[in-house]
Amino acid sequence: MRGGNRGYRPENILRRAEDFIAVEQKEDALQTLYGFLTSRRIRGVEPAEMEPIAKLFVELGTELRSGKIVKDGLHQYKKAVQVTDAGLESLQTVCKYFLELAEAQLSKAEGQAGAAAEKAVEKSVAAAAAAQKVLDAYDEVDVEATEEDDDDEDVQFSISPEDILLSAVSTDDTKDRSNRQLVVPWLRFLWESYRTVLDILRNNSKLEVGYCYVCDHAFDFCAKYERRTEFRRLCEMLRAHLQTVSQKPNDRYQVTNPVDLSNPDTLQRYLESRFAQLNAAVKLELWQEAFRSVEDVHTLMTLSKRQPKPAMMMSYYDNLAQIFAVSGDSLFHAAARQKYFSLLLQSPIATEEQKRHYASLQLISALAVSETASGADDFGGRKVHRLASLLSMGNPPTRESLLEQAVGPQTLRYTDDLLKQLNSILEEEFHPLSFARDSQKVFAGIDSNKEYRTYIPSLLDVVVGKIFREVSQVYQTIKIDFLVRLCTFEGPFKLSNLEIESRLLEAADKNVVNVKIDQDARVVTFRSNAFGEPVENSILSTLAEKASAAVQLTPAEFVRFQLSNLAKALSESVKLIDVKETKSVDRELKERALEQANAEFDNEKEEILRRFDVLQERKTKLAELKRLAEERAAKEKLEKQVASKKAEQERAEQEAARRREDKIKREIEAAKEKQKKEMIEEVNSKGIIEIDEQEAADLDVDKLRMMQLEKLEKDQKVTEAKMEVLARRNDYLERAERKFQLTLLEKDSQQQIAKEEEEYNALREKRIEQARKEHDHDIKERDRLKRMVIDYKRYAALANSEQQHAFEKSKAEADKKLEEAKQQRIREYISQKKAEFEEEQQLKKEEQQRQKKLNEEEHRRAAAEEERRQQAEESRLNRDPERRLYTELLAKEKAGGLSKFSEKMMLKKLKRRYEN
Repeated sequence: MRGGNRGYRPENILRRAEDFIAVEQKEDALQTLYGFLTSRRIRGVEPAEMEPIAKLFVELGTELRSGKIVKDGLHQYKKAVQVTDAGLESLQTVCKYFLELAEAQLSKAEGQAGAAAEKAVEKSVAAAAAAQKVLDAYDEVDVEATEEDDDDEDVQFSISPEDILLSAVSTDDTKDRSNRQLVVPWLRFLWESYRTVLDILRNNSKLEVGYCYVCDHAFDFCAKYERRTEFRRLCEMLRAHLQTVSQKPNDRYQVTNPVDLSNPDTLQRYLESRFAQLNAAVKLELWQEAFRSVEDVHTLMTLSKRQPKPAMMMSYYDNLAQIFAVSGDSLFHAAARQKYFSLLLQSPIATEEQKRHYASLQLISALAVSETASGADDFGGRKVHRLASLLSMGNPPTRESLLEQAVGPQTLRYTDDLLKQLNSILEEEFHPLSFARDSQKVFAGIDSNKEYRTYIPSLLDVVVGKIFREVSQVYQTIKIDFLVRLCTFEGPFKLSNLEIESRLLEAADKNVVNVKIDQDARVVTFRSNAFGEPVENSILSTLAEKASAAVQLTPAEFVRFQLSNLAKALSESVKLIDVKETKSVDRELKERALEQANAEFDNEKEEILRRFDVLQERKTKLAELKRLAEERAAKEKLEKQVASKKAEQERAEQEAARRREDKIKREIEAAKEKQKKEMIEEVNSKGIIEIDEQEAADLDVDKLRMMQLEKLEKDQKVTEAKMEVLARRNDYLERAERKFQLTLLEKDSQQQIAKEEEEYNALREKRIEQARKEHDHDIKERDRLKRMVIDYKRYAALANSEQQHAFEKSKAEADKKLEEAKQQRIREYISQKKAEFEEEQQLKKEEQQRQKKLNEEEHRRAAAEEERRQQAEESRLNRDPERRLYTELLAKEKAGGLSKFSEKMMLKKLKRRYEN
């Protein structure tokens, strides 16, 4: 190959590219190298000979920022050298060199941007100082003195308006502008370089070391420059690469050097790369990507037979703790802290300070777990077990198990004394009446610690819930104000009245306590029956009885319920003793209830009808949308099938036509000879006409066909006449049959109508009865729920007033922030306009200077040309004395000083000589 085409020798291509570079034609050099790498004639070239060309190619591509050309060239280089191990080593070397060049260019651009920003700052400071001098001079110098001393004025006021505006430009804006102009293009180029190299090195076991190396550098790049969008794309790309590796290889396409995840070394490299991805995601605070990275790490760890390094697992659990903290999952956050601390205790390089720090975090995170948090509820069981598997736990954690480990002897000796005291008053010696007083110093210490402060909301939920539960064990009825005092703390733990009531309702919703709030009396009633008063023949009462029977009562609850039953019995006794007053009160309440029911009956009826119409309309729309979707899907499926069949048919027809043409070309002569004989045999076999082969010697194929057609037409006419007679006979028979059937059909129709009418009446009565029962049930349900309306409106009014107050406060703060933002925007706009004005003035000044230089150069060139012309004229006149005399006489004539006759004659003579 190289002997047949000397132009494609590597040394010749390299020399030609260097020649282009020497004359500053780097684009041509890049195209020359690109043409060499994309040529098919380089497959036999050794990788050692091609490597210098590839390095020079990526060097020029980096310098010119030609990312697409470099990408295509590297792919072609990979195709050329991937058949040998030496070629793959060369490919890794070239790719690393390419990334080193791109990173160096980015560092260089950062240095240039910093220098430009510093220079702009210095110029701005100098302009500000000069502007100050101008202002001082205006105050000190008198107008008359200024007119007398022009030189001094030039010295003092030699500053342009652009310099004064430059002094007002922000240094931050200057730095951002420099970064946009110099750094951002190289950031994009480096990102595209990482993508290109990863695409080249992926899914090859011989290149996996370089692949993991590039992955680590890409993660560092995204974390250093906070490129969040690029990091998401990088994670998706790596995840797609891993999915391709995990898929079963296709037998049709054999992959060279496939990646084997069963190899421990390979799996360890991929695992280390995913740990780096997780760390970068946490640094960038991309929590969703961080969680996906955790799942990737866990998947690889399940495949690995080798345990990851303890340092990596500590980083893994620390990152998981941060992810769970952001998501608000206090249970698994505490579990991750416990896992991290258990590994920290085993580390030989862990310091005492680190052990104290993370032991304290383990205890406070466990205390911050809500007591209602469960690791085995049916609704979220799958999710909980999945999260537990990420922490390498066989069973989901619980608050009790986490606290048991957090207060163990190995952990408690490193724990902060402040948190030991919190554990004591919260878990061991908890008393709801004195907790607010006992916890003041502890809460103040937690508020002063930056690490502990993040657990304040979770601790507050635990404390308030525990106070509610303990109070419900002791009291049956309690004042709301007293309960608010028990739950009121100082500092960031302080809650408003509305927040405390909301938390009480949340506790009731989570079945922590069963309460009834009376807003009129401002009291809270704790009760065991969550469904209120029992209702006879009610499903709710049955459920309430089952729920109450399923819970074992404590001694305090047992005493409280006995007292409650005694109070109810006494109330019933009073009603039996004073029957008249009780009946009058019941009658009055009943009349009031009937009046209110009659007043609201029409409104409720209209509301029910309106809701029914809305539901029917929605149901109709949903049915229509579903039908349209099904029709659209069926139509698309049918179109695809038709298109597929049509395409298949066209392919079959084309193939058949091609074969037919080939066959015709081979057999056309033989077919002409046989055609006549075959035609006679065909006609005789059909029996249409009988032709003797000897008599048909003078007949050709067309005549034979004409005879056959004539015979067929004659037979067709006979057949049509017979069919016409048969059709008339069939019409007669059909009319007779239908006339006979008509009476039978009418009788059957009357019987069917009577049967359907009977079925319709039965179904109508059944529906009317069902509607009547539903209506009666709805009326009873309305009367039962009507008692809550007044209390609900009063509580809603109180909540709305507090919300309105909070809204007005938030609105005032928002208006203030909006005004500040407007002022900031105005200042930014002024700064932007100043920068644009400064740049425009700078460009004008440079254009004026350039034009001035051009004019001066033009004047110098014209003066030199005039001087050369005069010298040439003088030289010519010195060589020809008569021409000199002619020039002098001509000048005298123009000046009007030619008076002598001899001079006029001489001038006339010389004119004839030189002008002709």
